[in-house]
Amino acid sequence: MKTKAYFFLTVFFMISNVLQAQLFDKIKNKIEDKASEVVEEGLNSGKKDRKQKSKSGRIQLENTINFYPGDSIIYASNFSRGEVGSMPGDWKTTGSGSVVPVNQIGGNWLKMSERTTYKLNHSIYYPDDFTIEFDLLVAADKVDDLSSLYFGFTKDNSLTRWISSNTIWSAQLQYMNNNDIVVSSSSADIYQASNFDLETYANQVMHVAIEVHKDQVKIFLDDDKIADTKLFNGEKAKHFFISSPLRQEHKASTLFSNFNIRVYKD
Repeated sequence: MKTKAYFFLTVFFMISNVLQAQLFDKIKNKIEDKASEVVEEGLNSGKKDRKQKSKSGRIQLENTINFYPGDSIIYASNFSRGEVGSMPGDWKTTGSGSVVPVNQIGGNWLKMSERTTYKLNHSIYYPDDFTIEFDLLVAADKVDDLSSLYFGFTKDNSLTRWISSNTIWSAQLQYMNNNDIVVSSSSADIYQASNFDLETYANQVMHVAIEVHKDQVKIFLDDDKIADTKLFNGEKAKHFFISSPLRQEHKASTLFSNFNIRVYKD
């Protein structure tokens, strides 16, 4: 009896071991199959991503904006105190100009006459490091109704000519060509021509920002840096100017506002 019982127990354990081994193999196979699927999915996903990236074409680079305005305002004007229809007292000109409201955009603006230069009526002390900001507006059916607008620095504050012959450096927006700009310095013997989409700025505000650190000058039109070079070449910043185009056809006008000069705290 004991022999039979022992026999049956032995058979039972043998069968049990076989079944366990088979079950283990099945589970093991399933795990291995699942792992293979996961790995394959990951590889395929990587291939898909690479394919999608390769189809996107050129690598996209973010435009890094690195204009840092000064901390303290030493002069600011938005022409809110100027009498509408008159030339503001803080500015002088080779011709004429008048403060006008622009209802569609808001605020008062200085409407510039054709072929006219504008400078501050009083001298400003510019340290080695400072910033200038202002807004430009072209009121026109299309920008090529105008020729070039200039802004920059001169050695003197005289207004005997349209754009002083003693210009240190200037930026030139060539509206008549729709997308040409020039930054030049007679002091540093620099002439840099490049492209910028001016055509879209008919009846749209353009923000101009200038950052100066001794000789080095950065110029921004909205979020685009158009210059970062030595423009003063040892000359001292003294007199800022802005000059309207020689030609403004079909009742086109150029205006500026929200002008400020800032310096950095020590």
